[in-house]
Amino acid sequence: MKKHNIAIIGLGYWGTIVTNTIISMGLFKKIFIYDNDVSKVKIIKKKFGNKVISIKFDQIKNNKKIKNVFLATPPRINFKILKTLIKHKKNILIEKPGMIDLKYFDLIEKELNKNKIKLSFGYIYIYNNYIRYLKKIIQSKKLGKIKYINFQRQNFGPIRNRVSATYDLATHDISILSFLFNKNIKLKKIINHDILGKNNYDISFLNLEVNGAQIDINVSWLNPEKIRKIIIIGSKKMLLFDEMNLNEPIKIYNNYVSFPKINRFSKLYFNQSKYIFRGKSKSIRLSIQKPLNVEIKEFIKSKKNLTDLKFSKNIIKILKNTK
Repeated sequence: MKKHNIAIIGLGYWGTIVTNTIISMGLFKKIFIYDNDVSKVKIIKKKFGNKVISIKFDQIKNNKKIKNVFLATPPRINFKILKTLIKHKKNILIEKPGMIDLKYFDLIEKELNKNKIKLSFGYIYIYNNYIRYLKKIIQSKKLGKIKYINFQRQNFGPIRNRVSATYDLATHDISILSFLFNKNIKLKKIINHDILGKNNYDISFLNLEVNGAQIDINVSWLNPEKIRKIIIIGSKKMLLFDEMNLNEPIKIYNNYVSFPKINRFSKLYFNQSKYIFRGKSKSIRLSIQKPLNVEIKEFIKSKKNLTDLKFSKNIIKILKNTK
């Protein structure tokens, strides 16, 4: 297989993880790095040595042998960088949410129409084996009609200053919803809490609706425990995905609730109770593939772009109503 070159722009927390992953994959001939903070470049060079090549931004955009760029830069500066790289015909994988202003998505779309390149947004859960399994089982109707989904995404830090917990954490869950259903997601209600008093939301509760199912999302970066759970209630069965449970990540419960059919009113009408069925549960464990590795491989090899500009724009549209 032909090896490509790639440049990584932005060498903060996530950019360092990306650099480490890209080096370990062995997919690329040369790996270039850039950050306008020289101290970060020195740290990466010290850590990875001659496995990476330090380079200037102008050299990245003008070097025709660098066709792929991974952007791990803050959303507030991404529009200008994206516009420049697209004009120089670079394929770009940008960390979510990419941009937070909807007008920039429209302007970037115009640039993409002029320059046929690949632009993908790093919603990493779309490349998670278990999330892809959830999509298959929902489509198979094994759970029945989906009635309710509850997302719990809580942890203690990191605490962001420029974006709220909703933008930082709930973007993952909204991206999962978009992937699972491919339907319009309606935001019905949101409750935000500014606990630290820095004019930023630390805890949020979102209530949404998609395809007739009710959705609750709870995110927080002020939780003593790290929680990553998705609970799906179907008309036939229930499912729990607990990302932190490495032994039993997915459990399918043969549980359901039904009500007796009422053909005519009677004195006993209000005494008839619902029927609760509790069956055996089934655990599902899949082979482990690192989502970031899958994301980068598909960015390079796949013609179909799952997390394209439209996908990300729809997520930002929902989040714009959460302020």
